[in-house]
Amino acid sequence: MNAGFARRTFLRTSAGGLAAASASAVSWTAEAPLARAAGAEATTDDPHEQAVRDARTEWNALPRDPRLAPHLGNGRLVVRAVAAPGGRGVRLLVGGPGTRSAEPPAGVLELLFLGAPTTTRCVLDLWDAELTGRVTTTRGTVTFSALVDRHSPTLLLRARTEGGERLSFTAPPSEGRGLPLRSVTREHGDRHLLAASPADATGVGEGALRELLATGTDAAVTRHRAWWHAFHRRGYVSLPERSLQRFHRAQTYTLAAVTDPRPGRLADAPTLLGPSGHLDIGPVPAALEQGPSPAFEHLAGALPGVGSKAGRTDDPVRASGALALWEAHRYTGDPRIVRDLLRPALAGVVGYFSGFLMEGVDGRLHLPVTHSPGQADVSDCTHDLSLLRWAVATLVTATRRLREKDPRLAHWEELAARLTPCHTDTTGVMIGAGLRVARSCAEPSHLTWLLPLRQDPHPGADPALARRSLHHWAGMRDAWHAGSYAVGAAMAATLRDAPLALELLRHLTGAPGDGADVLAPNSLYREAVSPRAAAPFPAGQALLELLVGAGGDRVDVFPAVPDDWPDALVAGLLAPGGHVVDAERHAGRTRWVRVGAADGDPLTLRHGIDGDTEVWTSRPGDTMPHRRVAARPAGPGAVLVHPAPGATLTVLRPGDDPDLTVHQVAAVH
Repeated sequence: MNAGFARRTFLRTSAGGLAAASASAVSWTAEAPLARAAGAEATTDDPHEQAVRDARTEWNALPRDPRLAPHLGNGRLVVRAVAAPGGRGVRLLVGGPGTRSAEPPAGVLELLFLGAPTTTRCVLDLWDAELTGRVTTTRGTVTFSALVDRHSPTLLLRARTEGGERLSFTAPPSEGRGLPLRSVTREHGDRHLLAASPADATGVGEGALRELLATGTDAAVTRHRAWWHAFHRRGYVSLPERSLQRFHRAQTYTLAAVTDPRPGRLADAPTLLGPSGHLDIGPVPAALEQGPSPAFEHLAGALPGVGSKAGRTDDPVRASGALALWEAHRYTGDPRIVRDLLRPALAGVVGYFSGFLMEGVDGRLHLPVTHSPGQADVSDCTHDLSLLRWAVATLVTATRRLREKDPRLAHWEELAARLTPCHTDTTGVMIGAGLRVARSCAEPSHLTWLLPLRQDPHPGADPALARRSLHHWAGMRDAWHAGSYAVGAAMAATLRDAPLALELLRHLTGAPGDGADVLAPNSLYREAVSPRAAAPFPAGQALLELLVGAGGDRVDVFPAVPDDWPDALVAGLLAPGGHVVDAERHAGRTRWVRVGAADGDPLTLRHGIDGDTEVWTSRPGDTMPHRRVAARPAGPGAVLVHPAPGATLTVLRPGDDPDLTVHQVAAVH
């Protein structure tokens, strides 16, 4: 046995990290709200908690614009805190995540002060998912904290006054058709409690809210914190570039705050759910339990042949939720996703679109005019061709794997074979027939084949075409906004272009100014109205893909780590196939890799460790690697192994004694 394993405790970090104890009971109603001071030393030795608390966001004054405001949420209910009109209080905008076009505007609650504020400090603590503030006024001091309960559509707020300050709660009418709210308050001396929920929420009527404030608040907050602490411990990223490490934590928090878990929201499911290991909070589990969406209303506005005149609706493939289903299948391998959800959705979309295809003089099938989002109306639109090509190919593959005797299979195979290639020129892939990318555009819709589809633009395409196409678009940034930088970084990471990905990420998260091309202080886009639309999840995906590969059929560790990151550590990230990855890079070299095998199938692991290596295996419940296993070389820095189902593989250099626990790497930025 490797001597190092005899001396070190073998902790399965991806299964929960360092002693992931449940949150201790709190007395939330009695304790005073307290915001951690900027630069304060950590009061815990738990690296998960240290990293998440370090990513807190602070405001010296609450903004008036909700797009710049701190946000709380549980996927169904999202609350944003802004300054009340006149500045004498806090206005809470209570609404949904913004995943429905018919979603009503947010309802409004206000916490009003007697005096005029002189100093304000608010902190969004991601570890507890709680907003805490301290406001000094001309009459005294107000401290408050607010959270959206993880387990119910309920906003909880507590406040305490000092000196001559007094509080009042109001519910002014919101502009337009605002979300109706019900709220109750409870007051005891200088302490105030409020509970509020949407008026149509099930199980949280006024009586339930009163009972919650009277007897159940502390228990609810304890459960809420326990959920968030366990959530944050399920994945860990430590980078020497602390600003991007904090950005990752903010993205993970927002993922849980605004991802709508209802099955009808499949089209809005972020692709970040897979690599971050949080598919369970998305809509796929509910879709598997409740069945697919009952209809294809998304097809009504997508009429090939009329372009944007039919309204700029989503492409039917995107709107059907098929992309989210495929991503979930890639990361879980669950056959039910393909059989019960993905295949029926794709069959409907392909059947709809195939009726609009036209045979050209070249014998190929062509698309009439459709709209390339953010670009133009064009025939043979690359955006729609790419989605249709992917849909047909995936449908054929799924039908064959399921061994379904579907009479439509021959028709689908013919579509796949005859669909026209994307149009190209010397600059790369074009927007469509006769239309090249000649000027800056914010949305790279013509690169949809690259991401999210992860395909070549067409069968047999030159491998250099993808990089040339991306760099041509990325070389013209006059019209770019923050979303362009986020998507561009994700595409660069997919191509393993670390310098370009890092350049775009740094601009997005750290460039000076308050323009539309950089993120707001709350780590969201400045121009988007709804919380879900404002989340820059593609940028979060880019960062993770530099650390753990998200394409292909092998586990690829540190595939494109920038040279600026000599050290890095990841734990609990997910690779396609459902394999859980922990790994450390030190002094520019991969030191060790650990992979939890999801099944017993042969596994190609590109560990990236130079020189000789050993592969050790452990079984569930083992406290250290159990025995060495045979591994066949599969190229430089790669091995082919046959793990037992549920086994954990550890790869390291012979005689090395690495620290396999979760810890922070040294900061260099």
